[in-house]
Amino acid sequence: MRFFLALFALVMLIACDQVPVSDGAIRKVEAAKARNDAPAIWRVQDEDSTLYLFGTVHLLPTGLSWQKDDLRDVFAQSGTVFFETDQTGAAGLRAQALATQLGLRRDGRRLTDDLDNYQAKLLEAVANNGGLDLAALDSMEPWLASEFLTLSAATAAGLSADLSADEALKSRARRSGKNLLYFEQPESQIRQIADLPKPVQLDLLTDTMERFDEMGDRLAEIAEAWSVGEVETLEGLIVSPLDGAPEGYVEAVLLDRNEAWADRLDRFLEGSGTGLVVVGTAHLLGDGS
Repeated sequence: MRFFLALFALVMLIACDQVPVSDGAIRKVEAAKARNDAPAIWRVQDEDSTLYLFGTVHLLPTGLSWQKDDLRDVFAQSGTVFFETDQTGAAGLRAQALATQLGLRRDGRRLTDDLDNYQAKLLEAVANNGGLDLAALDSMEPWLASEFLTLSAATAAGLSADLSADEALKSRARRSGKNLLYFEQPESQIRQIADLPKPVQLDLLTDTMERFDEMGDRLAEIAEAWSVGEVETLEGLIVSPLDGAPEGYVEAVLLDRNEAWADRLDRFLEGSGTGLVVVGTAHLLGDGS
């Protein structure tokens, strides 16, 4: 086990009360919560370097208060800020083109040709309930239809990716002259889900359709729990449902990426300085975080 993974695993276990901790440590945690109800921040450090890890939610409602003093202090200390990816400029345009290329059917078939009767009727019901264009959905690959339905449910619930903590902190980091580093190219993020086997994509789509009517409320609940640092609640809302995910999905979208990112952060810790890691909060929760 690499140094960073081992140390971070210990930090996570303490944060989640899965190993015994002293009364003094518990009091410090409770005092921090009382002082600053805000998204959780973890700290990993050695003799001459420090990494702060800040988990984000990619879809947030207007007016949600999450930028508190602890985060502002950590941001000010950090010379380097790591993000998942940069979707601005030419990179963003390439990603959009790739999503269109990989996400829209080009084989003369429709999405419903791959669905059984139950799934096809479910798609029709979801389109009707969500006020969505069934023909447009029928032109998509399963992975893109699942993403589209999730975003549609979030939008209907008043959530937006444009308001995400990721985008807010990227903007602030650019304005502040921070050293911005990215773990992945946008195209690789798209391929992580677009290259999943078709049966896995269909399972994901079916799960999304079955949860569609409640999805907006659930995403809003996640945003609210995240904003006040309710780590255990987030594990129940985000991590627990992954127990039933199709084979290979969790590895592709979370675990394999976590391991690659940890290698990159190991190299940062081998040097000196202070850095801030800003990634989706699912990457900082549960086993393999």
